[in-house]
Amino acid sequence: MSFLQVAKEAAIIGGSILKENFKKIKTADVESKGVRDFVTYVDRLSEERIKNYILSVYPDHSFLGEEEGRFGSSEFVWIVDPLDGTKNYISGFEIFAVSVALQREEECLVGAIYVPMLDKLYYAERGGGSYLNGQRVRVSSRPVGNAVVATGFPFRDTEELDSYMAMLRDAFITFSGVRRPGAAAIDLAMVAEGVFDGFFEMKLSVWDIAAGTLLVEEAGGKFTDFQGKKDLSSGNVIAGGENVYSVLFDIVRRHL
Repeated sequence: MSFLQVAKEAAIIGGSILKENFKKIKTADVESKGVRDFVTYVDRLSEERIKNYILSVYPDHSFLGEEEGRFGSSEFVWIVDPLDGTKNYISGFEIFAVSVALQREEECLVGAIYVPMLDKLYYAERGGGSYLNGQRVRVSSRPVGNAVVATGFPFRDTEELDSYMAMLRDAFITFSGVRRPGAAAIDLAMVAEGVFDGFFEMKLSVWDIAAGTLLVEEAGGKFTDFQGKKDLSSGNVIAGGENVYSVLFDIVRRHL
């Protein structure tokens, strides 16, 4: 079975767990991992099922999940967010996703993002384009003045809040709209789809963005960190079509 097919199947397996348990979470089921950072049995169950499936196909590969960390020492590493948008999920807001990517030596080879409540499966393979439910997708070519960009708040790191708010202010002035759905994987997937024209956020984790940044690139877009490098480890991301990316990059750099 191909890497891409495994990524797609794994994302759907996790998504079925999320859908099955949606709106069944009780207050007692929610645990705090840190400031404004939560986890439930659903996150853990989704990750366990995904891991078991992937390792049943590729038992020699490594696995990096948000909840359980890394297993194995292979150069092939599956990077998984079993529930991106946990706060949305807990609150009953239907915008959440599963993100699955395979990385080799810091290069992402395949990625899949499944949005279960919308039944949208985004996927990409390096050099093969980006797709949504079997149809090729591309980043938008709307002019900057008509563009809508997505973002996320630095809710875990309030020390960055002043810089972020300055960026957000400039984005409001520059673009026709700014949206904050609350799940970075979906934000990036929708940039690839051309729904959003760009995206910026800081202090994310690699499992939030590994699949989504590949989708953007394979849809004809561009992504970097705030330094202009393709480094996922910083967690700082700017993405979009060429024109919107360039404007977002200037805004972010102005307020670092």
